Amino acid sequence: MAYLNPPFRFRPPAVAGEPALFQRGLEKAPVKKIQRTLVVRPGHIVLFFLLVAAVFLGLAKAYLLLITTSEFDVQTTRVESKHEFVAGDIRALADPSKLGNLLALDLGRLKNLVESHPWVREARLRKVFPSEVRIEIAEREPAAVLRAGGDDLVVAEDGVVLGRPADGADLGLPLLLDAGGFGDRYHEKLRLAWQCLRPLTAAELAAVESLDVSRLDSPSLVLKGQPTRIILCPERFSRELREYIANKEAWESQGGPLEYVDLRFDDRVYFKPLPRMELAALNLPKEEAE
Repeated sequence: MAYLNPPFRFRPPAVAGEPALFQRGLEKAPVKKIQRTLVVRPGHIVLFFLLVAAVFLGLAKAYLLLITTSEFDVQTTRVESKHEFVAGDIRALADPSKLGNLLALDLGRLKNLVESHPWVREARLRKVFPSEVRIEIAEREPAAVLRAGGDDLVVAEDGVVLGRPADGADLGLPLLLDAGGFGDRYHEKLRLAWQCLRPLTAAELAAVESLDVSRLDSPSLVLKGQPTRIILCPERFSRELREYIANKEAWESQGGPLEYVDLRFDDRVYFKPLPRMELAALNLPKEEAE
């Protein structure tokens, strides 16, 4: 009988000298590296700080030399503006002889000074080496003439007063009126004026003589060469103005020129003819009226 796995005593003896193989795995054993510890001594720290101090000292001396040398003093101020009188005022404010060294110049402070001019809405400044300051101006534009305290003032859309118009000058701007002389709620009344005027066409705006914003819920308009006070709703201002222009002749045919027309209501229109005395004065020739 044959045994596939015979007992130990029937097994043939092992050949002498045959080595026994033992394998732990096919991976290579990791190699340990000897790490040296870096020792920082007090002398190293002192040397590092001395080196840093020397670098900063050198930079400080170089900067001091640059800001004290006349090679970088501002020699020219170039102003770019649509209006020559504004450019002239800004050149006077930013006089190169007052600016000193270009490197030491504080552009933020100079920008605030330039933007203090009423016609300057925004200023962009930059240094152009070695000796020039360039200023680009975005101007405010006149939006209306405002009558306050007996004086006429030209104002921009943001309410900044730009100056007084010359005597007898026609700037082609609407006149803004207020019973209180704009002593209170100034910016609110200006916003109402722009809300009413902005939707108008150029031709309609050119025909406006004055806009009274004494009452915020019912601004009244007067057109050039006409005596009629037109009371309108702010939310429907342009539409109601066009309605008045379209129906003016029909309304006046019933009683002559009108003292006022009130179009604030959706379903009705109120109007009043001029009193006889005012109508007679209106019809007088210019020589007789004087």
